[in-house]
Amino acid sequence: MTGTIQIIHFIRLFCHMNRIKQILLSILGEKKYLSLVAGSFQNIYQAGLAGLNYQDIYLLKQIVTKGNYCVDIGAHLGYYTCEFSRLVGTTGKVIAIEPMSKFNITLKKLLERKGMNNVELLQLAMGGDTDYVEMGIPKVQNMKKFAYARVMKANNYLEYVESERIKNESGDQLFIDLPRLDFIKCDVEGLEVPVFASMMKVLEKFHPILLCELADKNERIKFYEMISPLGYGTYALYDGKLKPLDVYSDQKAISHNHYFISKDRAAKLQQLISAS
Repeated sequence: MTGTIQIIHFIRLFCHMNRIKQILLSILGEKKYLSLVAGSFQNIYQAGLAGLNYQDIYLLKQIVTKGNYCVDIGAHLGYYTCEFSRLVGTTGKVIAIEPMSKFNITLKKLLERKGMNNVELLQLAMGGDTDYVEMGIPKVQNMKKFAYARVMKANNYLEYVESERIKNESGDQLFIDLPRLDFIKCDVEGLEVPVFASMMKVLEKFHPILLCELADKNERIKFYEMISPLGYGTYALYDGKLKPLDVYSDQKAISHNHYFISKDRAAKLQQLISAS
């Protein structure tokens, strides 16, 4: 009975949050609403109140250091980008990839307000098989879902209310000439495998730590089998520790976030890695 009560409470909370979102959107309009969400998250995060679903961002301060080069693929409203920027400092660099114009513009303004001059923000798509891809924002349960923006061809079951043609680039084109590359975060709604397939030379050269959202078990296996020949192991974050994860098991990571860490990088993170 307790479980049923919790589910009912969650549904009520979810509906309440959706109503608040609809009210704010109608009052502020999309531009001001997105700006509010982006700025509010930074305040909540820095106050330490973002919660368990954002534990991976809090962990960054134990992995990313001054002078590092980091890439945020699918930057959206800059949740990871801003923390990368704070951590790498003036001697490091962040490359943020955000294809959709409305999110790219919102993030650009946020970075300008915060004086984050070590971020290069690019409006590009990755993981497509043509020079340009069509990306869209779908409607789910009669609401426009900004966080669900994705390549339309790969997700044609959704009803899109807005679309945009975006130039597509490969990771090897973008990153191979960097002086170093330490960390890549990627959240591209199911296209993680083709995104990283486009930068195998980069992975072999730099062995960056990879953080990817992989909700589908089969995609997780494909991803691991693609990069494991380069010496990568798979980990998930539990209770502040990176625990080895068997990609063939039914283990689930919180928020579906998986870390792929090469042997040389793992040796430097022993204080964070659990034995089992």
